[in-house]
Amino acid sequence: MKDQLKKLVVKLLYDTAEKIDNGTCSLSGEELEDIASVLLHTALSKEEACVYLNCSRASFDNAVHDGLLPKGKKLRGRKELIWYKDELRNILKR
Repeated sequence: MKDQLKKLVVKLLYDTAEKIDNGTCSLSGEELEDIASVLLHTALSKEEACVYLNCSRASFDNAVHDGLLPKGKKLRGRKELIWYKDELRNILKR
């Protein structure tokens, strides 16, 4: 079931990308933003978040401690805390 769903999502994304490239996409700007927000909601480890933000682990920890960055979240099945890429990106925009 999971593999079938994965194949369906890949096909839908591929078809949508083709339509966007060809200029035949009927999705509204809001719908495209919704798709982008789902795709950007990617879990990052602390190391990956540091690379994304171009900072050291110590600077990252200090920013979390000072409340400039959100605290990490625990996901079931993962030992380490995670941060979401889109949430970090939104903080950078401020």
